[in-house]
Amino acid sequence: MRLQTRHGDAMGRRIAAIDIGSNTVRGMAAELLPDGRMVKFADSFAMTALGRGLAESHRMDGAAIQATAAFVREFMSKYGPLDAVRCVGTAAARDAENAGELAQALRNAAGVNLEVLSGWKEGELTFAGALSAIGDLAGERPLVADIGGRSTEVAMAEPAGLRVVSLGMGARSVTEDYLLSEPPTVRELAAAGAEVGRRLGAAVELLEAADVYVVAGGTACSAALLAGDRWALSQGEIGKLQADLSAKSLSDRRAALSFDPARAEVICGGLVILEELAARSPDRTIRISIGGLREGILMAESGATQIVGAT
Repeated sequence: MRLQTRHGDAMGRRIAAIDIGSNTVRGMAAELLPDGRMVKFADSFAMTALGRGLAESHRMDGAAIQATAAFVREFMSKYGPLDAVRCVGTAAARDAENAGELAQALRNAAGVNLEVLSGWKEGELTFAGALSAIGDLAGERPLVADIGGRSTEVAMAEPAGLRVVSLGMGARSVTEDYLLSEPPTVRELAAAGAEVGRRLGAAVELLEAADVYVVAGGTACSAALLAGDRWALSQGEIGKLQADLSAKSLSDRRAALSFDPARAEVICGGLVILEELAARSPDRTIRISIGGLREGILMAESGATQIVGAT
């Protein structure tokens, strides 16, 4: 699916990427410059929790759908006119029986069409977007992991092409399936870690072949901010964050996550995944990227190799 454009041209000058995730809906818009770079002029998000309870109901909540559509409508109104828009849905839209309701709500509210990405395509776009923001890796072979709400994509470039493994676990699903107490118990956290470790086995070839792990997504960026704006964290440091947050009440976790308090609901499950990834990296450390799916979309649709600027 190509970009929706106002002028029929697939490469608009002002392009927007909208990521409809299981936890969070995110919008980013950038202007394509003559030199091939893109400059961001919009970057916003809201946690609408489309994936909440999806494992049991198999449906996205109607109120969450409307909140998501309202965010997209506001984004389009605030940052338009836009020459091109690409709006994508990830795991919640892939898994829910009522994805059509979300698509209709987005058309009605904001006039955009929803493209539901496969796990492979999500991993491909995130791989490019995450690495574009991470800087020089000095010849190291990177693995990119994107921790979402209901899925985690693991991707790495190989001589034959990009390999992507999409794992059916994310911050929300791990929380809802295993961390049932408030706050979660040591036993629950251990069970969650064991299940995450088992699921990571599906990507063991990539995990063992990489020189460095780059992790994208809300969990990873929250961990970096909680650690004092540090964008490389060891397994031990992630474990300490996990222990600290898991001992707090939900209200105290919200206070700790003042930059994104709604994430307190699922942060413990996300940190379980992050810690298990760090435990498998060559140096027991992960690097965290602020780039991800939206940057990958903007680059793929514009031909840009660099996105600069921030709002």
